[in-house]
Amino acid sequence: MRDSYNHSSRRRKALRRRRLLAALIALLVLAAAVFAIVHWVVPALQKEPDPAGPVTDPSTDPTDEPADTPDGTIIYEPVFDPVVAESQQVSTAWFNDAVVLGDSRSQGLILYNGLSNCTSLAVKSLSVTNYTSKEATVPGLGTDTVANMIGKVGGKRFYLIFGMNDMGLPKAEAFGEYFGRLVDLVQRTHPDADIYVQAVLPVTKLKEASGAANGFTLERVNNFNEQLLALCREKHLWYLDIPPALVDEEGYLLDDASWDGVHLNADYCKTWLAYLLTHVVLPEDYNGEYDLPVEFIPGNATELDGVTVYDFKPSN
Repeated sequence: MRDSYNHSSRRRKALRRRRLLAALIALLVLAAAVFAIVHWVVPALQKEPDPAGPVTDPSTDPTDEPADTPDGTIIYEPVFDPVVAESQQVSTAWFNDAVVLGDSRSQGLILYNGLSNCTSLAVKSLSVTNYTSKEATVPGLGTDTVANMIGKVGGKRFYLIFGMNDMGLPKAEAFGEYFGRLVDLVQRTHPDADIYVQAVLPVTKLKEASGAANGFTLERVNNFNEQLLALCREKHLWYLDIPPALVDEEGYLLDDASWDGVHLNADYCKTWLAYLLTHVVLPEDYNGEYDLPVEFIPGNATELDGVTVYDFKPSN
């Protein structure tokens, strides 16, 4: 009788142990499920898809720069390239809507190419430090300081041609700062206009030898142009590089391009204009109003809306 009781007792104890073990396993499984839901499933459901797509690693493309977005993510956009590439050739009617703002070099550009259709704010000895005092005369608007005239004239595009009268500035950075103030004035008074910044053209090697004391050096010109290029990137301006047909293999102005080592003669002013007419940024809604006429023969002159149009060839 005692043996039967002991056997029954052992069986009940074993059953309790199995039930306890099963309950413990079930508890562990439940705990694991809760952990997975809390740490993996819920965060995955709560995460919203990134509308901007994957973020570009800037180290893979050094030409990209970060830009903030409203939701705080960072995307990378291409750096603005201000250098105007070669384009289709337009006629001189392109300058119907242009304002040429600059020094005596720009006066030569207008004079020797017959660009009477542009608005001229080209003044002898004009610089980025004296345009608030130097005066210009514009038909229909009278005479006023260049600074005041900028706000009075109309135009879809401005050509800024400076540098030769600024070589005496103590540092190239000062030229960049003054030039930036001029740009601010143009952008404030003409917010929808395109601004073309002409790189400072060099002088001849002979002129450098005689005028180095006054800053007329190729190194100085290059330093000025570095400032202009940086400014164009910052303010989204168009940068016109030095026309290759004007310089020698060292980068100096060609000897036969100038009578004084600084100013371009008539032939090379035409070469300069040829470069400008093939380095333009056409508006998105361009409708062909500046196209050369279909019957145009290279090397000849023709009339387009009362304006003489040439296909200039570099004379060197």
